[in-house]
Amino acid sequence: MSSSRNGEHGNHPPFRSKRLYRVNGHWYFDTREGTQFGPFSDHGEAKKALAIFVAQNVYKRAEDGWHGDESPGEQDGIAHMVNEVIDILRCHIDFGPLAANTWVKSRLEDLELNSEKNSITLERIGVLRYAMEYGEKLFDSGVFLEELA
Repeated sequence: MSSSRNGEHGNHPPFRSKRLYRVNGHWYFDTREGTQFGPFSDHGEAKKALAIFVAQNVYKRAEDGWHGDESPGEQDGIAHMVNEVIDILRCHIDFGPLAANTWVKSRLEDLELNSEKNSITLERIGVLRYAMEYGEKLFDSGVFLEELA
């Protein structure tokens, strides 16, 4: 697996720190653009918010014709969560908010009834529930991000 990102060249990628971090008992994440989001009450909440942030940005870039070399969120260990959110965004754009909500409920039911309860499945369930909690705000990245910043 390459540690270089799209647009980076050479054998030595720039120094990177973890995007999720804890300060004074609260969790935060930073974007590549230098914006800090948080505070979040726990690591799991910050991870879900980061997955939604990444999915919104990847989806927006894909609409503009951009395609990355790696799975979105892979370097942060959240690709499985990002993919769930991207599926919600696609459903919303293609079929509307009611269909997206119905898809999320169906996906949650499938994961809860038919999947092995490992950490990946639990994180998928968590990000889907988190997305439902934000409802329409999820589809407007500006509104979603304003609440988190």
